[in-house]
This record gives sequence, structure tokens and C-alpha cells, in this order.
Amino acid sequence: METTRENVDIIAFGAHPDDVEIGAGGLLAKEAALGYRVGIADLTRGEMGTRGTPDVRLEEARKAAEILGAIWRINLEMPDGNITADHENVMKVARVIRTYRPKVIIAPYWDDRHPDHVNTSRLVTEAHFKAGLRKLEPELEAYRPNIILYYFLNRMEGFSFIVDISENYPRKQEAVNAHYSQFGDAGLKPLAVLGVKAPLQFIESRDRFQGSQIGAAYGEAFLVRTPVPVEDPLEVWGR
Repeated sequence: METTRENVDIIAFGAHPDDVEIGAGGLLAKEAALGYRVGIADLTRGEMGTRGTPDVRLEEARKAAEILGAIWRINLEMPDGNITADHENVMKVARVIRTYRPKVIIAPYWDDRHPDHVNTSRLVTEAHFKAGLRKLEPELEAYRPNIILYYFLNRMEGFSFIVDISENYPRKQEAVNAHYSQFGDAGLKPLAVLGVKAPLQFIESRDRFQGSQIGAAYGEAFLVRTPVPVEDPLEVWGR
């Protein structure tokens, strides 16, 4: 994966090294396959997790990013279990946005059982705004992406749209499975990940359900805070 200061179309932010795969891995694989440039930014190394070491999780994250087709993956090394939306952390994320200038950023939904997911959502939302303020750290040119897409992890409600990820689902599954320290045995034994006893089954069941809402085998739901523009309703619903 590249680590240069090269612009991308999408940056997906996650609190932990496997979050973006769980919530938006299908979308990222789909967009990368379509030729869009994808970057991933993990806020922590997942060092507070019961399973896996930071070094193991970093290597798993690297492999997962390659599977999804991301051109780079970075880690902002915030403390796992203590992500705060203070000025220092907000500016860390804002600098990533200004440096790579994505059209779209992706972040976890703000209502979640895990405080790190909640705080990551808040942090990225604030950084999205502050990245566009010209007088704030003016040595790095201000830039604000068009939209934030919020993905779901433990909880889902009030989504704005669902993306058909059926063709790209094998890559999502492969990327999730690349986090073997978290899911290798968790898919076979009663271990609580994502707050459920069988996390791999939960992820697939959720994605099947979301896909069924749009007549697809698999789907991923997203929420946006602004109206979704539709130029031609017949193009969407008249097929």
C-alpha cells in the first residue's frame, strides 16, 4: 500500500483496526473495484482488546486493507479505550482530511454501545468541519469533503440508504477474516465480540438483512445528516 501524500476519493475512519471492515468493508471493496482511491485511518491500535497484540493487529489491518483494495492505511495511535474529541485529536483527523482531500469520508454511527465508537463519530464530525476553517492551522490548506457517511457496528436505525455489495461480499468476508486474532476462533466459540456470542454470524446475518431490503443478497446501510439528492427518481425506482 502507498503511504504518500496522494489524494484519495474516500477515507474510512474507525476507532479500532477492524471497525471499517465490519461496517463498510463491502462499500470500500466495491468503490476500489470501480477505480476509486480508498484510504483507511484507524484511530487506535486496539491495544485494550482481550485478544491480539498491537503488532499482530497492525499486520492484520495491513492485510485487510490490501484485500479491500485500499491504497494506504494509517494509524493515528490514540489511546484505545480513551478516545477523546479534544482539540489535539480533532486536529490529527483534520490534518488527515486536509492532506489526502477525499470527496467522501466514512465514520461510525454516533449511537453505539462502545464509547470509542461514539467518540470517534463525534471526533470525525468535528474534524470534518474544522478542516474547512481557513484560519485554523493555515500552513496546511483548508479543505472540507462533501459528505460524511455513517456506518453501523452494534446498532442500526434510521439509515438513509443501502448499498448493494453482493458482488464484493467475498472480499469483505476475507478482510474481516484477516483479523484472525479477533475473529478466527470467535466465529467458532461463544466469545463476545460486538456484544454478541457469534460475531461472524451476526455480521453476515445483518448484511443479508440489509441486502434483502433492496432485493440484493448483501447490503450495507449508511446514514447521512443531509438530504440525499436524486436527479431522476425513475432511474432509481423505475427499473
